[in-house]
Amino acid sequence: MPARSSIALLITLLFLGAGAQAAELPLSQRRLLLDDSRLPREAALDRMQQIRFAFRERPPPTGQLQGWSRAHGGYGSWDGSSDSARLERRSAGLLVGVDRPLAGMWMAGALAGVSRSELQADGGGGSDVDSYHLATYATTRYYQLGFKLGAAYSWHELDSRRRSAGQRLQGDSQAASAQLFGEASYPLDFRDFTLEPFAGLAYVHLDADSLREVGGVAALHLSGAQQDGAYLTLGWRLASAWQLRERRLVGRASLAARHGFLDDRAEAQAWQPATGQTFELRGREFERDQLRLDLSLDYQLSEQLYLGLTYAGQYAEDARDNQLGGRLSLQF
Repeated sequence: MPARSSIALLITLLFLGAGAQAAELPLSQRRLLLDDSRLPREAALDRMQQIRFAFRERPPPTGQLQGWSRAHGGYGSWDGSSDSARLERRSAGLLVGVDRPLAGMWMAGALAGVSRSELQADGGGGSDVDSYHLATYATTRYYQLGFKLGAAYSWHELDSRRRSAGQRLQGDSQAASAQLFGEASYPLDFRDFTLEPFAGLAYVHLDADSLREVGGVAALHLSGAQQDGAYLTLGWRLASAWQLRERRLVGRASLAARHGFLDDRAEAQAWQPATGQTFELRGREFERDQLRLDLSLDYQLSEQLYLGLTYAGQYAEDARDNQLGGRLSLQF
């Protein structure tokens, strides 16, 4: 084989290896967008639980609005493997909403918010995503049965970065996700506490645009893709209340198992303009089954004002995610 052909082949192989390594983070970020659809969903479900079910807030007068806000920050990690680097993620967000009672046992509301997630891989490289959320939700009770429904739409702006052969490569793309979700529960009310089994189901559709890297000859173009996922959550909640300085303190805890009906890995076609090579890329594998733990405390500051602290943990065989948050609700 001629020397020039050998050198060209070697460069191509090096580019392909670098391309696969670089594309893993954007693909991982796309896959995590499906899981992160839980942020507005869980905020809406938690809000409905807070004002409609066990040890709920004081109901507002007919026609009066209630406003609320929820801020959160978290840290998560995924263990490395033979074909994937260890990942670390830091996230934060803010959601605000408003709701009001309707006729009968119905209550409905809407929320809007922003969130940011920063994903980092061992050995260099990172991917950030800024998300913007809108959602509507409604809940009702039929005797002891409780029902919650909602829909959400989110916009995502993704940025990735890496270094290859002394070059700083950057890429950006956009994505959008839409979801429908619901939950059914059956509260068992006792004198001092409520025990509540529940089942939730969510369907999520993600539409991601193509990603184009710039900054050097090793830059890649990554095709867009559409992904669908569904999540089934089964668990139990426990709630109780105490009097503290003539105000009520409400504690809640829940433990649930969640299963995802979706692909373990994200896939996409990649093209390297410098070499003309086209190849299939696959992201890292993520667990479908997780254990979920939620804890919260809400304190009644006044007849119209409530302040709460929350913890949410997700655990899988090779991953864990922990979030702390605060929430505030106000009748006006």
